[in-house]
Amino acid sequence: MGKRGLSHIEFVISFVIFVAFITFAFMFFSPLQSNRTLKSTLDYAWLEVDDATNHNLETYSVVIDSSVPTGNMGIDIDVPSGFNASVEDSSGSPIPSYIDDNGAVYFSKPSDNFVRIKYSLVFSNGNVIYGALTANYQISSSESEELHFEKLFDDLNKSYFSDYNQLKKDFNLPNRMNFGFVAKFNETYEITALRNIPEESEVLSKNERFQAVSKSGIKKYVDVRVLVW
Repeated sequence: MGKRGLSHIEFVISFVIFVAFITFAFMFFSPLQSNRTLKSTLDYAWLEVDDATNHNLETYSVVIDSSVPTGNMGIDIDVPSGFNASVEDSSGSPIPSYIDDNGAVYFSKPSDNFVRIKYSLVFSNGNVIYGALTANYQISSSESEELHFEKLFDDLNKSYFSDYNQLKKDFNLPNRMNFGFVAKFNETYEITALRNIPEESEVLSKNERFQAVSKSGIKKYVDVRVLVW
């Protein structure tokens, strides 16, 4: 009787272990579980790409007094240290500019006495321009906003192809997952960071349109797509 009872208990324990193993295997290899992992990876990859490609932009609309002579001139606006400038005229066309070590921005005065000066850490400084500083101007409006930058997409693209594995570590993405992105600025120009995607791979993607700043400082729109597989 003792032996038969023991066999019965062993059978029950074995059955429980078997069911537990099947349940674990199903959860681990389940397509639904895999899809959830892929979805969470997409959400996280999107946030990382978004964070890596946007930055602060400060814009000042400036009316210059007509008494300021035509030619090169300088304006000293109090902005955070290290910011470079991009200057454009009233029609949105860029005007070559340069910021000196003290933060003053130099450019050629337009005929209509109006400029829009944009400041950001993302901008590169222009070639040296000399001119006289003037205080004869008024700031008609100012704006501070977070925008995406073409240069930051370009920098991310370079990191993607120069050290993909390190970029994945920086983004804290799972080792067995892969990602890429496409930033389309118009029909003929896009920044693409994609690896070969195996035909059998399941691919999820997310798309959104953002306002972005070109390398010359002009605002435009970019369609961003992030993919994971």
